[in-house]
Amino acid sequence: MKTLNRSFILMIVVTCVAILSSCENRLNQTGLKGNAEFSVTLPADNGTKSGGDSVTASYQILASVEDLAGNAIFTDKLIPLYVFGTGFISESIEIETGEYKLTKFMIINMSGEVIYASPLEGSSLAYLSEKPLPLNFNILPSQITRILPEVLAVGSQTPDKFGYASFGVQIIKPVDLWAMCVLDPGILMPPVTITTAKLTVYAPDGWHYTFNLEAAVNHLVIRGGYDSYTLVLEKDGYLPQKLQFSATEILATTKDNPLVLKIPWSSRYNEIIIQPGPEKGKDAMVSNLNPDKNYGDYKYFEATYLSESVLTVMRSNRSLIAFNLDTLPKSAVIKKVLLTLRYDLPIPFDSTYYTTNTSPVAGIVWYGAVLQQIVEPWEENKVTWNNQPKTIETNQVYIAPFIRNSNMITVDVTKLFVQPSATDIAAYPNYGMLFRTWPVDRFPGFRFASSDYADASMRPMLTIYY
Repeated sequence: MKTLNRSFILMIVVTCVAILSSCENRLNQTGLKGNAEFSVTLPADNGTKSGGDSVTASYQILASVEDLAGNAIFTDKLIPLYVFGTGFISESIEIETGEYKLTKFMIINMSGEVIYASPLEGSSLAYLSEKPLPLNFNILPSQITRILPEVLAVGSQTPDKFGYASFGVQIIKPVDLWAMCVLDPGILMPPVTITTAKLTVYAPDGWHYTFNLEAAVNHLVIRGGYDSYTLVLEKDGYLPQKLQFSATEILATTKDNPLVLKIPWSSRYNEIIIQPGPEKGKDAMVSNLNPDKNYGDYKYFEATYLSESVLTVMRSNRSLIAFNLDTLPKSAVIKKVLLTLRYDLPIPFDSTYYTTNTSPVAGIVWYGAVLQQIVEPWEENKVTWNNQPKTIETNQVYIAPFIRNSNMITVDVTKLFVQPSATDIAAYPNYGMLFRTWPVDRFPGFRFASSDYADASMRPMLTIYY
């Protein structure tokens, strides 16, 4: 009898295992598919019926489904939903067999409004639902699985009440600003002069943008939505001008009635221009082909790397220059220093040397030249390649290859004369600038006129604003 009981219990266990194994196998059969269908029952007075039509395609489901491991099966999928009697029924969706969970469920009307949503477990409104999301379901081969999520009317509730992330969209309305910059000499001077300048527009929340103004009426597009704006006007040689305008004033500007931004002539910095000739100028060239030869009287201020056809070698030339600042008052506070260089015949530039594999500054790619601060004394008629003074790379000024219609460039060299902080290179003396190719000696380089050039207007010029 005991043997019979044991056999009966064993048979039941084996049968149960077989049933469970069969169910598991049906769920785990890869490649087989079933269908999911969403259904929602609403109160009879929900207002979704449509003039007696039994089926009306007026709504959509926004749903997300994951597998039990958290992998997305579909995210924010829009599924057509039909009003059927006092409820909704969706189109069937084909899904591979397996176990899944519904993680988002919303019903959207024709106007794009979410009218019903299923709350997520742990959300503020989850207590109103007996089955908050996630809702688990199985897909069986060649069968339709009907999923019955509970939904709540959204009304004036926000997404976070249902446990969904909410976000806002801010619409930016561009505003047209017509403006021009003028130099205002005051009542005792000639008429105003339209000029170029740099204009930065600031909004109260920190938004800002900088425009380069031409000597004309400029059409600018700025960010709208503010009651007022701060405009900072800058021009070389003048103190910056800070101006305030209301949005009403800016909106009233037109091409024929621009905002006139004035830079008072009285705000002009003091200015010294230094452009010495051969007698007072201090510049020299040094060359590695003649490392002990002095080129104190040389008509070019150059940094070149050229081929010597006779010697079949490459010649590297560098130049040194220094300006006498004795005319600058001892109490002067330097604001800006500009170096103007001119050339008679430019060195032919080969675009193949505008390379992509060397960068002296992150994001800038070229073989060019630099002006470096000289920190040791040197003499114009004694300096050579072998005894050239030491320089430092800190604050060096880069000059990139260029092709210009004019025969001059102006380089901002302020940082070679004014150190930003005491921890920088204030301890180093300034004995002028060394002009050399950068980052390595590479054809062709740059060749400008020096202070020994015959035409006085071509010589290097230093402009100091203080």
